[in-house]
Amino acid sequence: MKRLKLVLGALVFLVLTGCGGTKPTISEDWNWRPSTIAVIYSNPIVMNMDDVEDDLPEYVSSFPTWVTQELKKNIEAKVNARGSNQMHVDVLYYPWGGTGPSNLVMSESELLLDGKDFFATDNEQVTLPEADVYLIIDGITFKNVQAISSGAGLLGVLLSYMMHSGDLYIEATYGFYDGKSHKRLGYGSLQSNEGYFFGVAKSTWEDLMENAAEDLFEETPILK
Repeated sequence: MKRLKLVLGALVFLVLTGCGGTKPTISEDWNWRPSTIAVIYSNPIVMNMDDVEDDLPEYVSSFPTWVTQELKKNIEAKVNARGSNQMHVDVLYYPWGGTGPSNLVMSESELLLDGKDFFATDNEQVTLPEADVYLIIDGITFKNVQAISSGAGLLGVLLSYMMHSGDLYIEATYGFYDGKSHKRLGYGSLQSNEGYFFGVAKSTWEDLMENAAEDLFEETPILK
């Protein structure tokens, strides 16, 4: 019985702490910490809007406002955790692509939006603040994946429900770009999650965004 309790406790810990995203690919030339970073992201897609209605009702019609607040809060906390050389963080939302596929193309040598240079001064879709580094996040998608028991009958279903009701996910693609040369410094695919019991809560959303901020900057010089 004691061993069973230890195993169950370990499983609970793993569920609550969530899983990290994929590690980014970082250029060997990027070995410096910026003083300013501007985070630019596109229209977030929410596959589980009913959870937003339940947990974040004040943001049902303005969900990007909540995403912006959470990104800024968590990124500032992550990149300035050491307390010295505080980095200025801007977070901006632009609805390119609407609710459909994005027309953003991220490559090593260029960043294109609708076939036009993303950093062009006459780009009417995006107005960029000055920054040492730009973090471009595209295709943000939120989804709720519920746990499904694969056997053991009613007992298995009950245990599955008691131990782990599911995971809330955020997925996206992203790239870091030099603020002056506009050369790509790093890129990756984000897939962060946060487990929950019985149902998604406001804290599940908040913990998910904290996980995402950590996964975005993993392995970058910003945290070294």
